[in-house]
Amino acid sequence: MPKVVDITDVRPRVSYRTIQVGPIFFEEAPADDDVVQIPGDGLTLSSSDNDFYPLVRLEVWDGPASKPNASWDYERAFCAPLAESFTVVDLGGVSYGTVMVRPGQYHIRVMCRGRDHLEAPLALDPFPPQGPHEDPLEIWVIQMWPAN
Repeated sequence: MPKVVDITDVRPRVSYRTIQVGPIFFEEAPADDDVVQIPGDGLTLSSSDNDFYPLVRLEVWDGPASKPNASWDYERAFCAPLAESFTVVDLGGVSYGTVMVRPGQYHIRVMCRGRDHLEAPLALDPFPPQGPHEDPLEIWVIQMWPAN
Protein backbone atom coordinates (compact mmCIF):
# COMPACT_ATOMS: atom_id res chain seq x y z
CA MET A 1 0.00 0.00 0.00
CA PRO A 2 1.51 3.36 -1.01
CA LYS A 3 2.52 5.72 1.76
CA VAL A 4 3.48 9.38 2.15
CA VAL A 5 7.25 9.96 1.95
CA ASP A 6 7.30 13.74 2.53
CA ILE A 7 4.59 16.28 3.32
CA THR A 8 4.40 19.96 4.12
CA ASP A 9 1.53 22.36 4.84
CA VAL A 10 2.18 26.04 4.14
CA ARG A 11 0.11 29.23 4.20
CA PRO A 12 1.58 31.49 1.47
CA ARG A 13 0.36 35.04 1.10
CA VAL A 14 -1.53 35.41 -2.18
CA SER A 15 -0.85 38.50 -4.28
CA TYR A 16 -2.55 39.10 -7.62
CA ARG A 17 -4.42 35.82 -7.09
CA THR A 18 -1.20 33.88 -7.68
CA ILE A 19 0.56 30.98 -5.95
CA GLN A 20 3.61 29.53 -7.70
CA VAL A 21 4.84 25.94 -7.30
CA GLY A 22 7.63 24.00 -8.92
CA PRO A 23 9.92 23.45 -10.61
CA ILE A 24 8.27 21.13 -13.09
CA PHE A 25 10.05 20.56 -16.38
CA PHE A 26 7.34 19.77 -18.91
CA GLU A 27 8.57 18.20 -22.11
CA GLU A 28 5.34 19.49 -23.62
CA ALA A 29 3.28 21.64 -21.29
CA PRO A 30 -0.40 20.68 -21.00
CA ALA A 31 -2.97 23.29 -21.98
CA ASP A 32 -3.61 26.06 -19.47
CA ASP A 33 -7.01 26.47 -17.87
CA ASP A 34 -8.48 29.24 -15.73
CA VAL A 35 -7.28 27.67 -12.44
CA VAL A 36 -3.78 26.36 -13.27
CA GLN A 37 -1.44 28.03 -15.76
CA ILE A 38 1.89 26.59 -16.86
CA PRO A 39 4.36 29.39 -17.52
CA GLY A 40 8.00 28.37 -17.66
CA ASP A 41 9.23 25.68 -15.27
CA GLY A 42 6.34 25.42 -12.82
CA LEU A 43 2.66 25.89 -12.15
CA THR A 44 0.79 29.06 -11.31
CA LEU A 45 -2.24 28.33 -9.15
CA SER A 46 -4.90 30.98 -9.64
CA SER A 47 -6.53 31.70 -6.32
CA SER A 48 -10.03 33.10 -6.11
CA ASP A 49 -9.01 36.10 -4.02
CA ASN A 50 -6.15 38.50 -3.24
CA ASP A 51 -4.22 39.21 -0.07
CA PHE A 52 -5.06 36.20 2.06
CA TYR A 53 -3.36 32.97 3.15
CA PRO A 54 -4.76 29.71 1.70
CA LEU A 55 -3.52 26.32 2.83
CA VAL A 56 -1.23 24.59 0.32
CA ARG A 57 -0.31 20.98 1.09
CA LEU A 58 2.49 19.25 -0.83
CA GLU A 59 2.56 15.45 -0.62
CA VAL A 60 5.18 13.08 -2.03
CA TRP A 61 4.10 9.42 -2.16
CA ASP A 62 6.08 6.26 -2.93
CA GLY A 63 3.25 4.95 -5.17
CA PRO A 64 -0.20 6.04 -6.43
CA ALA A 65 -1.55 8.57 -3.93
CA SER A 66 -4.81 8.06 -2.09
CA LYS A 67 -7.19 10.88 -2.89
CA PRO A 68 -8.23 12.77 0.28
CA ASN A 69 -11.81 12.15 1.43
CA ALA A 70 -13.29 15.54 0.64
CA SER A 71 -15.24 17.14 -2.14
CA TRP A 72 -13.03 19.11 -4.50
CA ASP A 73 -14.07 22.06 -6.66
CA TYR A 74 -11.14 21.48 -9.01
CA GLU A 75 -8.96 18.52 -9.90
CA ARG A 76 -6.31 18.06 -12.55
CA ALA A 77 -3.68 15.38 -13.18
CA PHE A 78 -0.66 15.11 -15.45
CA CYS A 79 2.85 13.62 -15.70
CA ALA A 80 6.06 15.62 -15.76
CA PRO A 81 9.71 15.40 -14.74
CA LEU A 82 10.64 16.87 -11.35
CA ALA A 83 14.06 17.91 -10.07
CA GLU A 84 15.21 17.35 -6.45
CA SER A 85 12.64 19.54 -4.73
CA PHE A 86 9.21 21.09 -5.13
CA THR A 87 8.55 24.51 -3.57
CA VAL A 88 5.70 26.96 -2.92
CA VAL A 89 6.75 30.54 -3.71
CA ASP A 90 4.84 33.84 -3.62
CA LEU A 91 5.16 36.57 -6.26
CA GLY A 92 7.76 38.33 -4.13
CA GLY A 93 10.04 35.29 -4.38
CA VAL A 94 9.51 34.22 -0.76
CA SER A 95 9.71 30.44 -0.37
CA TYR A 96 7.10 29.02 2.00
CA GLY A 97 7.86 25.32 1.98
CA THR A 98 9.63 22.56 0.10
CA VAL A 99 9.31 18.81 -0.26
CA MET A 100 12.18 16.67 -1.51
CA VAL A 101 11.77 14.24 -4.42
CA ARG A 102 14.06 11.95 -6.38
CA PRO A 103 14.61 13.44 -9.83
CA GLY A 104 12.48 11.72 -12.44
CA GLN A 105 9.06 11.41 -14.04
CA TYR A 106 6.08 11.90 -11.69
CA HIS A 107 2.33 11.73 -11.67
CA ILE A 108 1.02 15.01 -10.27
CA ARG A 109 -2.52 15.60 -9.00
CA VAL A 110 -3.67 19.14 -8.17
CA MET A 111 -6.90 19.60 -6.17
CA CYS A 112 -8.56 22.67 -4.74
CA ARG A 113 -11.64 23.54 -2.71
CA GLY A 114 -12.98 26.77 -1.29
CA ARG A 115 -12.42 28.88 -4.40
CA ASP A 116 -15.97 30.14 -4.05
CA HIS A 117 -15.45 31.55 -0.54
CA LEU A 118 -16.77 34.97 0.31
CA GLU A 119 -14.28 37.68 1.15
CA ALA A 120 -13.96 38.20 4.89
CA PRO A 121 -15.51 41.43 6.20
CA LEU A 122 -12.97 44.25 6.34
CA ALA A 123 -13.30 44.40 10.13
CA LEU A 124 -11.97 40.84 10.34
CA ASP A 125 -9.44 41.16 7.53
CA PRO A 126 -7.28 44.30 7.80
CA PHE A 127 -5.41 45.31 4.68
CA PRO A 128 -2.82 44.12 4.23
CA PRO A 129 -3.70 41.00 6.21
CA GLN A 130 -1.68 40.46 9.38
CA GLY A 131 -1.46 36.71 8.85
CA PRO A 132 -3.49 33.60 8.08
CA HIS A 133 -7.08 33.09 9.26
CA GLU A 134 -7.38 30.26 11.73
CA ASP A 135 -9.40 28.26 9.19
CA PRO A 136 -8.08 28.57 5.64
CA LEU A 137 -10.57 30.00 3.17
CA GLU A 138 -9.09 28.00 0.29
CA ILE A 139 -7.27 24.65 0.32
CA TRP A 140 -4.91 23.28 -2.33
CA VAL A 141 -3.44 19.75 -2.30
CA ILE A 142 -0.67 18.74 -4.71
CA GLN A 143 0.19 15.03 -4.70
CA MET A 144 3.23 13.58 -6.47
CA TRP A 145 4.36 9.98 -6.98
CA PRO A 146 6.87 8.27 -9.29
CA ALA A 147 5.54 7.40 -12.74
CA ASN A 148 7.54 4.16 -13.00
